[in-house]
Amino acid sequence: MEVPHLDSWYRKYRKDGLIVMGFSMVSPKEQREAAARFKLTYPLFLWEQDKLPPLLRVINAYPTTLLIDRNGKIREVVFGILFGEQKEAFERKLVSVLKEKLKGNQRTAPTKKRG
Repeated sequence: MEVPHLDSWYRKYRKDGLIVMGFSMVSPKEQREAAARFKLTYPLFLWEQDKLPPLLRVINAYPTTLLIDRNGKIREVVFGILFGEQKEAFERKLVSVLKEKLKGNQRTAPTKKRG
């Protein structure tokens, strides 16, 4: 199951700019229940195939994990469950990508102000 390590990575690396979003075809009510059950801290969204960007419409394997860099380039795609060495390698790649600088005049996602 992808949920536990995705949430762990989100909590560990969000200060470095990691954004995790979960997409599911189950109802929002079921998503809220799953989020509570697994104590998720990242947002969940409804997977609506016809409303997705064309690139994502081709995904037909679940789970699918995408690593998208700060410039919007897809750097890694994993179909199926991440585990063992594959999961460790994905985390190493994730850390490497987070260390890269943003190119051009693009801005990162806004962060919450503490106060």
